[in-house]
Amino acid sequence: MWRMGLLVTGYLIPKGWKVMVSSRAVHMDPENYLDPKKFDPSRWENIKAKAGAFLPFGAGSRFCPGSDLAKLEISIFLHQFLLHYKLERVNPKSPVSHLPLPHPSDNCLVRFEKLH
Repeated sequence: MWRMGLLVTGYLIPKGWKVMVSSRAVHMDPENYLDPKKFDPSRWENIKAKAGAFLPFGAGSRFCPGSDLAKLEISIFLHQFLLHYKLERVNPKSPVSHLPLPHPSDNCLVRFEKLH
């Protein structure tokens, strides 16, 4: 038996179905970000958010008050970790799974050793 659902921009989503939004697809939309494939961390500086654009840490009234501290902490951790440890993938030919986002099927297992 067909039960009515929610009509969203011309698509009928049947009652009980689950909908997954791909943040990667939003990031790769050139309507939201110029040259989306280019590595450009400064794209997040002084950004004026528009509807439909993904923003890490939220924005507006729901903006994360600890976002600057979180970015500082991860920067310090990565700096120290990458200077003092060597990483090697356990299975560099691991197949890729694509749901919910592309990732190595083995979860990118690595061996690491402390450098002297």
